[in-house]
Amino acid sequence: MSQSETTTTPPKRIVVRAIGPKLRKLLYVLAGLLGLLFANSAYLATITFLEWLHKETYQNYFYQCMFLAHLALGLLLIVPFLVFSIIHMRNTFDRKNRKAVKVGYALFVVSLLLLGSGLALFRVQGFEIKQPTTRAVVYWLHVISPLFAVWLYLVHRLAGPKI
Repeated sequence: MSQSETTTTPPKRIVVRAIGPKLRKLLYVLAGLLGLLFANSAYLATITFLEWLHKETYQNYFYQCMFLAHLALGLLLIVPFLVFSIIHMRNTFDRKNRKAVKVGYALFVVSLLLLGSGLALFRVQGFEIKQPTTRAVVYWLHVISPLFAVWLYLVHRLAGPKI
């Protein structure tokens, strides 16, 4: 090989961390909000189940406060969730572990369904679902989608690298 011939090596691929230090802080905020929302949802679901079981009303002032907290926590969660998800997907879309990526996308879609159904259940003047069957479908979508989200999150974490 002469000196004029040079070997070219492919450029090194810059690997961006899936969750960097700043995104990790946002993840902790999301985990805290989700933990509060989980406890709140468990209370609301328990009261709803007891009302269905005993055919009595258990909704008191505390229940109304918890329902208001559910609305506030849900609204508070939207922007941080979207920011985290978009940055995380941008950082990881070309990863070799396609299973983790695909499950992550499915988790994102289910989470959007959860947030969208929650927003659809709001009763805002000019935009409210008045048709009872449609409202029931949206309600059950909102109730069931967190179960799928938790399952997909666990599968996503199991498919990804250890933290």
